[in-house]
Order: sequence, then C-alpha cells, then structure tokens
Amino acid sequence: MEEIANPQIYLERMSKPLQEKLRVAKFITEGAKSVLDVGCANGVVTIALAKMFPEVKFVGIDLNKDFIEIAKKEAEGVENISFEHVYLRERLANQERFDVVLFCSVLHEFFTYGEGISTIVKAMADAHEILNPGGRLIIRDMVLFDYMTKADLWLPKMIAKVKNRSEIIPLISDFEKYFGEIKSIKQLNHFLLKYKYTDNWERECRENYTPVSFEQYDRIFGLLGMKDQYRVSYTISYLNDLWREDFDLTEEELSCLRSTGIVVAEKENLQ
Repeated sequence: MEEIANPQIYLERMSKPLQEKLRVAKFITEGAKSVLDVGCANGVVTIALAKMFPEVKFVGIDLNKDFIEIAKKEAEGVENISFEHVYLRERLANQERFDVVLFCSVLHEFFTYGEGISTIVKAMADAHEILNPGGRLIIRDMVLFDYMTKADLWLPKMIAKVKNRSEIIPLISDFEKYFGEIKSIKQLNHFLLKYKYTDNWERECRENYTPVSFEQYDRIFGLLGMKDQYRVSYTISYLNDLWREDFDLTEEELSCLRSTGIVVAEKENLQ
C-alpha cells in the first residue's frame, strides 16, 4: 500500500463515522463465537464491536504495523480482542477459523493498491476459506450499482451545479486524469465522495473509491458458492447535507447518489 502522507489525519477521518460503521453489528451472526476484522487500521471499529459483544472473540489484522501498535494500546483492558500485523492470506496458515469475517471500509484500498479486481477475488476466496461452515462475510464500503436507472435524467444539471464552484474545477481536472471525463452519475458520485479530502489529495484522488459494484460481488459470491443474504445502498446524512449545501442539489438529485453499501453473504454449511 502507498505510504499515507499524514497518518493522524487519515485515522481521525476513518474514525469519525464510527456510529455509522457500527451498523455492521446487526449482521454479526447470533451465536457467533469469533470475528476476524480485516484491514482494521487502528482498531476503532474492532474495539467498539468487541465491547458490544463481550462473549465473542475478535481478531483485527492490518498491513500497517504502526496502526496495529496503536490498536493494541487502545485495546488494553479489553479481554476478548487481539491484533496482528499480518496479511489475510498469511492468516490462512493458522488453523483457526471464524464465524464472521468483516471488511469495513477497506476493500476499495485492496483494489487500488493491489492488482485490481483479482485482488478482490483473492480476498473473497481467502475469507471464504477462513470462515467456518455457515459463517458470514460482511462487507461495508463505498459500493454502487453498475446501472443507476433514473440518475441520467438529472445528470447534466448536477454536473453544471458542481462545476459552478470555481475551486472545484482543478479537483475535477485531477480526478478525470485517472478516471476519465465525468459522463455518468457513477463517475460524478465517485468524485463527490472524495472532493473534500484535499489534506491528502494526491493519494485520495488516485484511490478508486468505488471499484467493485453490487453486481460484481454477486458474481464473486456465486463463484465461491456463497449465498447472498443481504444488501443495502444508502447515503450517510452528513454527506447528504454536505452535497445539498455545497452544490444546492435538490432532493431528486440527491436521491441519485449513494455513499455506502453493505453486503452480507454466507458460506454453505455442509454439515
């Protein structure tokens, strides 16, 4: 993964929507005894979940050694949690298997700093292998549908409103160098998810926030023989308000945009 220019700002930003990220808690299987949190960063979400489920063992893993050290310090006194600086694939050598594998706001980084969709497929296959029979895979990330129906009706006016702010134009220019001219609602949605992150813009601009669609996850689960249990697409209230305020978007226009997707799939239980 590319080095983070300002780790403190990065971690603070990742930690801010904690309550919203904890929506994943309701998908942790009743009776689950163990959860693996992949790409846990400094462990904010992992620790919060461990406190919510004191009878469940939580293991957080991340590639950033400094983040793991922070997580270990923050988790002192929480008995049902541990953290490891390790790749998911390396974790397969351990015989331990889990009832839940969680990817919270991290798979877009797997795609960007790995080998694209093949890295996602490998991660899903590894998660499938590390799950117990009947185990559950939970993904929370910036996930969009490939086809966003009514959106094109509003697209020209929405683009005009965004470009009406002169300070946005250089950011759009940078974005289009990597992702092409904004001609679809999906591209516009992608740009709107990142334009505020100018503190680390060089890195954030190049990062593909929305690389894997709901439809692609469905196909991957099908290849793995997993059952798609749940999916939801929504916009967190902060961004909804931000886009309304910054660009004067109407309710109809805002309804075309999304910030977050949750996908849940289960491993077949052959017992």
